[in-house]
Amino acid sequence: MGQQNSGFVVEIASPRLGRFQAVPQKDPDETNPEWRITVNPAAELVGSPRLRALIDRLYHHQKLLTDFDAKQILSALQCMDPTAELLLPLLTVLSNATAYPSNQLLMREFRLTNRVVEMLPESKHWPRSTRVILLQCIANMAVSSDNMDVMKLALNHIVSRLGSDDEMEIVVAMQALTNLSINIRKDQIQKFVPVIPHCLNRLWVRGEVNLNALRLLVNLSCCPDMVPYLLGNKSVSGLLRILDTDREEVLIRAVTWILCTTSAVDALNLTYDRISEHNLDPFHNPSHTLYYSIYGPKGREELETQAKHLTNHSNKDVASKSARLLETLANVPPFPTAGSHLNRL
Repeated sequence: MGQQNSGFVVEIASPRLGRFQAVPQKDPDETNPEWRITVNPAAELVGSPRLRALIDRLYHHQKLLTDFDAKQILSALQCMDPTAELLLPLLTVLSNATAYPSNQLLMREFRLTNRVVEMLPESKHWPRSTRVILLQCIANMAVSSDNMDVMKLALNHIVSRLGSDDEMEIVVAMQALTNLSINIRKDQIQKFVPVIPHCLNRLWVRGEVNLNALRLLVNLSCCPDMVPYLLGNKSVSGLLRILDTDREEVLIRAVTWILCTTSAVDALNLTYDRISEHNLDPFHNPSHTLYYSIYGPKGREELETQAKHLTNHSNKDVASKSARLLETLANVPPFPTAGSHLNRL
């Protein structure tokens, strides 16, 4: 397994719209008269009027990159200092350019995509604005499925940004992970597992459902092999209130998330015994898991009530998926009640 169920639509996060530190030259060696000074060919480009003109042209007038533009940008990115004043606008125009598939193709051909990914580990201590726009650039590049082989090299570093103290950095990291989780492979599952608690902890922000976290949860639940890890995580207070909303963009994703999860539970015959090894509670209490919040006696009753109500929703997609949820939920065995194990003795 490890592949998404083709019956569900996974999420795509929408794209958002210096001085050179010279390499010290070697002094002439009197014992070797055949010395020469080596000049970095990009040195005259970085911070020059030529690079400023390129940035201005791409930002205000020109949407599609040329081969020469790609070569110039790559040369600049290979030697720019993180504090260079032109790095931020250069990454901005590059991020904006990813909106066009032909630009994405050109970036791959000239290894601009590789260079941007290579910059991510070292960007951890960059100025905040530059750090975030580099991450946004990667999130936008991840929209193209042809970039996945390169993007997977950045996965661990993107996951680590979910622990940032900067709200914007977390939001952009979630966008990047949403785009990278369209088709989770078997060998990537362990890399995505640490994402789950971050999503659940941020599902509610200031009393509102966090759409970025919900989008990512939808994609994770579309990979059946991720679902046992998901259900073993610590639950969220008032979890099923996500179904009680007037915001259709939230409601359709909330229903889809629970439907995908329930479909995996049904298809894989998952019970609490099957997912208990993934219970992250220090005391291994089943009632603290997401599984219990959804399929435990109280949660299940609430879910059935909400789903029945939503089958009459004016949005046909919401109504249809709610009906499918009720049908699939009927196949999930009831959560064992306290002391039921004694009855089998």
